[in-house]
Amino acid sequence: MMIKVLNYSEKINIFLIFLFSFIVNYYYGSIGVFPIDTFAFFDSANFISKGFLPIRDYWTSNGFFVDIFQSLFFKILGVNWYSYLFHSSLINFLFAAFTYKFFKNEGLTKSVSLFYSLSVAILAYPPVGAPFPDHHSYIFSIISIYSLILTIKTQSNLYLFITILSLTIAFLCKQVPAGFFLILIGAYLIYFSYKKKDKSFLIHIIIYSFLIFFSFILFLFITKIGIKDFYIQYISFPLSIGSERSGLFTIKSILYSLTSEFKFLSLLVLIIFLLIIKIKKNNQIKKKIFSATLFIYVTIISILNQEMMKNQNVIFFLLPILIGITHNLITDSKNKIKLFVSLLIIFNIFVTFKYHERFNENRKFMDFRNINKSDYIDASIITNKLRGLKWITSKYSSNLKFEVDLLKESISFLKINKNESMIITYYQFINSEIDHNIYPPNRWYTSDGVSYPIKGNKYYENYVEFFKKRLTERGIKIIYTIDPLDKNTFDFLFKTDCMETKKINKILSQHDITNCFANLE
Repeated sequence: MMIKVLNYSEKINIFLIFLFSFIVNYYYGSIGVFPIDTFAFFDSANFISKGFLPIRDYWTSNGFFVDIFQSLFFKILGVNWYSYLFHSSLINFLFAAFTYKFFKNEGLTKSVSLFYSLSVAILAYPPVGAPFPDHHSYIFSIISIYSLILTIKTQSNLYLFITILSLTIAFLCKQVPAGFFLILIGAYLIYFSYKKKDKSFLIHIIIYSFLIFFSFILFLFITKIGIKDFYIQYISFPLSIGSERSGLFTIKSILYSLTSEFKFLSLLVLIIFLLIIKIKKNNQIKKKIFSATLFIYVTIISILNQEMMKNQNVIFFLLPILIGITHNLITDSKNKIKLFVSLLIIFNIFVTFKYHERFNENRKFMDFRNINKSDYIDASIITNKLRGLKWITSKYSSNLKFEVDLLKESISFLKINKNESMIITYYQFINSEIDHNIYPPNRWYTSDGVSYPIKGNKYYENYVEFFKKRLTERGIKIIYTIDPLDKNTFDFLFKTDCMETKKINKILSQHDITNCFANLE
């Protein structure tokens, strides 16, 4: 297939998308932090350059690709806040650019496609700002949907490869929703192969899938990441969590969400469904109906996944996409009326502004709804690596100086007391700041059984064994914790109360485990 060269006006539009996607994510992504999420990939990505790798050296149940990819930005642009946000801003741009291309190929004008893609750029990554596995997984999953649509329409092997590759990246960012999209896309590809009755298409699917799979296995082999370890941490353990969470939502809870939190998504799905039924079918319309039907499934998958995961809502960027699809269907309806198109444009402005206000301006993802965001502290006071970040946290919003002073004091102490030690904290930039040579055996430390197996999970013993091995390999004698983490975060390792704990300051604690190594055998 010949790759079309962009004309001048399209180059201008892509540049505008690039500029806008970066600016909006940099600006809002730099307002405040939710430490456990904001810094989830800061230290871990930096420590890849020191030889530490996910799965092999620290337990992680998601975000494998995010770690690896972020480490490249740190290597090229330096370990700092700007290169951290460059990563997520680039993904924000790629998503908006693919959305622009999707709408252009669907038949919308360049200006209208630009309008909807800029709306997507506002609602996609800026609510969290920093690299995050959920956003990566959703974005690459939907890029794979865009590529699937182009694959079916053009029968291009290039788009088929992009479909499979994007879906693989989505899965390596986070298993869900990517796993659900894998089922959806796999079903469509098998059906299309059967309908087309062309063995070469199915052969290409198998070849591309095998090449990507083989390349990944080769990567694991080269980096000495055990296939069994990868399977337990990234496949089996998350499945055990999913089976527990699947019972947490009911038909009643789903119906409530559809009519409350996701009412606009539900409304648009209903409108698209009615338009599909009503529109007179021809070959051109059938192609648009195919795309519209796929996005009905995408929306259903996203809502169900959001309900199951019970995390902050991150799927409102689907609204401009669904509105754009509705716009596209209306232009081919017998009842084409300019008023309908105008109403859709007004509706898109309304919902974009509504959720922009909630998630970007009010930083709901960071739990900043009732916090004065103008009372921030320049994070460069803590470390130059965070220059550009406006430091606000929900826990210390009434006394940010207290938190910042304690962090500075803790960092100064750790710089001269880091030997044979490990630091467990939500502030996962501290290891990079003190230039530590030891990364802890976990990315996240939560007590809900999602970050790592807790008692009762069938992989608990695997996790304990993994943690103990990392302690002994690295000769750890001291474990430092920073509030809200304490010795309860890791005391499951020891059968007796062998630790000697003392407070260094109001947030930093020191736990001497020298006498505990007999219990690690």
